[in-house]
Amino acid sequence: MSLPQLLLVDDSEAVLAFERAALAGHFAVATATDGREALRKMGQLRPAAVLLDLSMPHMDGDEVLARMQANAELRRIPVVIVSSERQRAEACLKAGAKAFLPKPIRAKDLLPLVSRVLEEARSAERAGNLAALFVVAGSIELGIPLASVETVIHQVATRARGQGPRWLAESVEIHGTALCVLDLPLRLGVEHSVPLDQRKLVVLTDGAVRLAVSVDHVRDPVELPASDLTPPDRAPGHEALRAALVAFASTPQGSLPIVRPHALLPPELLRGLPALVGAP
Repeated sequence: MSLPQLLLVDDSEAVLAFERAALAGHFAVATATDGREALRKMGQLRPAAVLLDLSMPHMDGDEVLARMQANAELRRIPVVIVSSERQRAEACLKAGAKAFLPKPIRAKDLLPLVSRVLEEARSAERAGNLAALFVVAGSIELGIPLASVETVIHQVATRARGQGPRWLAESVEIHGTALCVLDLPLRLGVEHSVPLDQRKLVVLTDGAVRLAVSVDHVRDPVELPASDLTPPDRAPGHEALRAALVAFASTPQGSLPIVRPHALLPPELLRGLPALVGAP
């Protein structure tokens, strides 16, 4: 297992040597001696954290921090200001830095502070993450919050019911319990892309209501960081998704919607779902 990468930025070789010695064995360490070099290495290394001096040639630490805050990728990297200039350091804390370590540095303070900043950053990132299961319904790919997913099975025989819309006109028995089947492509107005025997059923629970969702393909679950999620302002091209949107996720396949399939049912239909399962 590789060690977390730190970038130490200071124009003093003595300070860099001291920091490197104090952190060795706990972190992989890279160094930069001015602000321009620091920004270049951040883009290459994407370090877990940056220890940043303020007074340096070519570009001061204040400007390095400002440029990091203006960049969506670099803004995620926590910064520890290491400086003898308390007033400037406190201004940096207000501008986005996570901690301040005054010079001269004491070895007993350095490692605990860096470890704390990294743990706080990990906790903040986990708090905004969203685990999702991505599925394909005809020509549409979307995600479902993993917390609502009970299981995924191959499509099994279903039973036609006499009530409900066409996209909710069947039920299935799973482990002795009858569930309504939401035909997701049909609900979204597209055709299935695979025959019936190649489809999947995703069994979901939302509150006390269970539902089986018929889809064409299921991808592996993924953990989406908060930085890859944007608010669900609208659902381009898919009017039916609007009420069900949780977020849009930035993925290698493009921006994909994350939805709650239960919300694709009108409220009155969702409330009557248990009765629909039992209807002949």
